[in-house]
Amino acid sequence: MSLNRKQIATWAAIVAVGFAAWFLRSVIAYFLVAALLNFIAAPLMQLMEQKITWKKQPLPRWTYATVIILLLLASIIGLARIIVPPLLEQADTISHISHEGFKRSFGQPISDFQRYLTTWGFEDSVFTQETIKAQFMKWLNTGNLRETITQVIGGLSTVGGWIFSVLFITFFFLKEKFLIYRLIHTLTPDKIEPRVQKVLRGINQLLGKYFRSLILQVLVFGSYIFIGLSIFGEKYALTIAVFSGLVNLISYVGPMLGLSFALLFSIGGHIGADFYSSILPHLMEVATVYGIAILLDNLFSYPLIFSNSLKLHPLELFFVILAGFQIAGLGGMILAAPVYTMLRIIAKEFFQGFDVIRSITRKV
Repeated sequence: MSLNRKQIATWAAIVAVGFAAWFLRSVIAYFLVAALLNFIAAPLMQLMEQKITWKKQPLPRWTYATVIILLLLASIIGLARIIVPPLLEQADTISHISHEGFKRSFGQPISDFQRYLTTWGFEDSVFTQETIKAQFMKWLNTGNLRETITQVIGGLSTVGGWIFSVLFITFFFLKEKFLIYRLIHTLTPDKIEPRVQKVLRGINQLLGKYFRSLILQVLVFGSYIFIGLSIFGEKYALTIAVFSGLVNLISYVGPMLGLSFALLFSIGGHIGADFYSSILPHLMEVATVYGIAILLDNLFSYPLIFSNSLKLHPLELFFVILAGFQIAGLGGMILAAPVYTMLRIIAKEFFQGFDVIRSITRKV
């Protein structure tokens, strides 16, 4: 089947837009994250306009937008202060571990492990204290703490530029109430504009509610971890709780990442002590806290907070998250569900003629 000039021009335009989107993907990412922050903060803006007034008149919108940006910035700085210094402290502790300290903590369990392997026919010479310590130090010790700090500062400067760009865009989205709609209106053909506006309203309503629920769940799950570890006297309870709450954004995988982080922190905090009398009991306490927190989260807080806000089947969500990881790693896993939801809303409005689209969008 041959294509006429109009069809060729249409496909050429689609290809050109695709290439442009690829080359400008960083800018588009700033725009999308800022738009999501705008959706999340919209109720707070509305509340401030109602409650914070001067002579019964609302203040200029830029004042409310400035307050919200300052709150976001303070939250980011606060999280960095909670997480980064303990990480550097742990790195310093591990980098100075002595042979005697390593042997005191792991000598006996390594010997027990060697005996266990021997009963199964493995040669015990493969898993000696020397080889295990060398591998342990390779994983956890950079050998040059100054170089590590330099790398961390360099990474933070890159992240800082990204954060500044996103917050700068978010400020103007908040300041000018319908700026996003006007931008999209400018780029949208008149013929499909009503449908595009309908899609935007659906995305605004669904994703705004979802991300506000997500923030609440992070706070609740982190509180479970903090309370539990504080009861057992864990030194880094707040750091572990904050990290665990954040990685819990990643469905299915997040709790396991948080548990691994907590176990490593617990080992680092007690390294040099006897394994069976000191380290192992602390590891069991951490595992117990996580088990209870995950149980409470799955049975109570998650269902109450979300109430099927994204309207996704669990198996569907699982495959979406796997696809997100394949495309963009951990960041892709976090954004997979909301991005997929946006695509479902768009597909429902524009591609209802296909059976598969009707199937995956019937609950949207």
